[in-house]
Amino acid sequence: MTDGLLPPYGEPVGDRVDDARVLEVFIKDEPALVHSPLLHLEGATLVADGDFSIAMRIAPRAFLLRRDLPDAVGKAHRLLTLALGAAGHTCLDEESPLAAAVAIQVLGLRTASWDLWGADIDESFLQLRSAAAGEWGGMFPEGPPSVPGPGPLG
Repeated sequence: MTDGLLPPYGEPVGDRVDDARVLEVFIKDEPALVHSPLLHLEGATLVADGDFSIAMRIAPRAFLLRRDLPDAVGKAHRLLTLALGAAGHTCLDEESPLAAAVAIQVLGLRTASWDLWGADIDESFLQLRSAAAGEWGGMFPEGPPSVPGPGPLG
């Protein structure tokens, strides 16, 4: 991650790779700086088409996937769901009410709708409840990653 602004105000950092590699890095939480023409990572958030947050990692095996996306990033969402499925994750809860609290904390998105995906239903719901309460545990010991953007004014 850079100290400056990421798209649409700048360029993502790291190696330019294909979409599948960006998704692999996101799902496995690999320490790699990669981006593709369609996707890039901003901390634990997967971004499509420069500025649409389409997914968040809330734990090593638990993810929130955004539902209310424009058609322009539909391909990215489809690729993500296929990659998660291939890695053993399934949709555990559609339009999860607790996900809104997490989206507000991490991304500042107040009206977005999210699905919970994970490999284990009990673990994923436990992680979601903890994240919604602001208890990020070992995932983010100092709280959720900050949303990239301009520094303080003045």
